Amino acid sequence: MKYTSTMKDFFELIRWNHWSKNAFVLAPLFFSGDYYDISNVAQVLKAFFIFCLVSSCVYIFNDLLDYEADSAHSKKKFRPLPSGRISKPMAVLILSIMFISACLFLYALRMPINFIYAVLLYALINLVYSMRLKHIPVLELLLVSSGFVLRLVGGSEALSIDLSPWIIVATASLSLLITVAKRRSDLAQKSDPEEQRASLIGYNVEFLNSLLSILVSVTIVVYVIFSISDYATERHGQFIIFSSIPVLIGMFRFLQLAIVFERGDFPTELITRDKGMVASILLFVCIFILTTFVGDI
Repeated sequence: MKYTSTMKDFFELIRWNHWSKNAFVLAPLFFSGDYYDISNVAQVLKAFFIFCLVSSCVYIFNDLLDYEADSAHSKKKFRPLPSGRISKPMAVLILSIMFISACLFLYALRMPINFIYAVLLYALINLVYSMRLKHIPVLELLLVSSGFVLRLVGGSEALSIDLSPWIIVATASLSLLITVAKRRSDLAQKSDPEEQRASLIGYNVEFLNSLLSILVSVTIVVYVIFSISDYATERHGQFIIFSSIPVLIGMFRFLQLAIVFERGDFPTELITRDKGMVASILLFVCIFILTTFVGDI
């Protein structure tokens, strides 16, 4: 087989379009209200960059393990590795370079030891997930969502700031919501059951719909509790409660898109491309920053 790799194939292999998930690393800076400090911004961007490198390593490793299955899949066979646009040895080389680079940056940038622990735990969980645990229903949902929580914790440790436990819980429920929406979409694709995930045998649409409804409720309630907590009011003022309005709107819109319109195939793209979701996110950011500014006056 002749391999003709291009930069486009390289970026597709490392899943650069999924780097948006690493935005959770930036969240602690936002919720702390210290985003005016340039040194904090620089530090959290370093953490974001390292997580991008490590997450790409995870994607390449998973593609190498799933090479045979992806080659027989009607959609995944067009990915750079199974399609032959990038060879296995080249993928291993890219994986090695990115992993070594991540380690070197961790050392050279003198990242806090707790941040390093968070990155290593993230890598370890994804390693065992890719090798075996992704086939176990429910457990695989928890493992995927843990990656988002570890990004959040990693950002907090990189900045050495305390993070509200309510934000950690809200992040866990939100990441579970995104993961469940993806699994529901996978399950709804019944045209070729043999191509579905092995773990899907433990789910049905009704069960996943129930999980989605529960997780939306939990996310809303936990965020409201955060907005009235001492942590939030001391940093952002009493009016921070109004930021729960766009959270409510966004959660309802996401639930509608996932269940009614069955658009949960690519949740991260759904969040960034749907006008309703984008509007609710922008409204949330604006209200959050405005209330913080007003609280400082």
